[in-house]
Amino acid sequence: MLMGNFRESPMQVTIANVSSIPQHAFRSAVAAIAKQVRRDFAPEWGIRATLKAVQLPLGKKRAPIQKDADAVIYFGDSSSDPTTGVKGALGYHSANNARLPYGFVYRDICKEYDEVWTETLSHEVLELLGDPDVLLTVAGPNPKNHQHTVYYDLEVCDPTQGDSYSIDRVKVSNFVGKAYFRMTGGNGRTNHMSLPLRPFGVRPNGYLQYETGSTSHEIYGPSVTPRKKAAKKKMGKVRRNGRRAARHGTRQK
Repeated sequence: MLMGNFRESPMQVTIANVSSIPQHAFRSAVAAIAKQVRRDFAPEWGIRATLKAVQLPLGKKRAPIQKDADAVIYFGDSSSDPTTGVKGALGYHSANNARLPYGFVYRDICKEYDEVWTETLSHEVLELLGDPDVLLTVAGPNPKNHQHTVYYDLEVCDPTQGDSYSIDRVKVSNFVGKAYFRMTGGNGRTNHMSLPLRPFGVRPNGYLQYETGSTSHEIYGPSVTPRKKAAKKKMGKVRRNGRRAARHGTRQK
């Protein structure tokens, strides 16, 4: 059972480069992720999108990104940088594009999680497309007692984190299919790469979150180290799972 509705029309997603990565390299990465969305993700999930790569100096506080954008993702060098980090991007977003769903990807967090930045960016893009407003959940069995039902967050890349494949020599993230959530439709595989993964399970470096009453719980794969958990926590309440818990009125455990 899916709680919420998918968007039927194509999304216009702006991906803003606020990092020191040259724009030509950034555009190439975004082009590969756009191909992933078109070729791999859309046929499985029925969600289409157009991705636009732009370069953005956050110092210009009043420079709206794009009038027709439906969502925006900011890519920066360091999550803690006073000019391009989370606070800078969040402040810019609030001043100019507060109505739009958003996401953040930072290279320092990618390195601490042992991921190539393009893989993390792909992860964020696909999850934003799957649930732009960070609201959707899917009913499934309680992992501690299968006789009871809990609500799993609809995150399409978290369970397969750490698994990647290449498109035009750019690493992109693996993602789960509808079968993972025991939903109808799709190709019947639990994940795009056909790696071992049961419904509502996690890959070695993956994780997932579910809610019981007023508490949200996280399940981690066996290869998720304390260092990797700490890297996630650095993003605090602006992380998708943190924002989801806040919107559902739950506390994370």
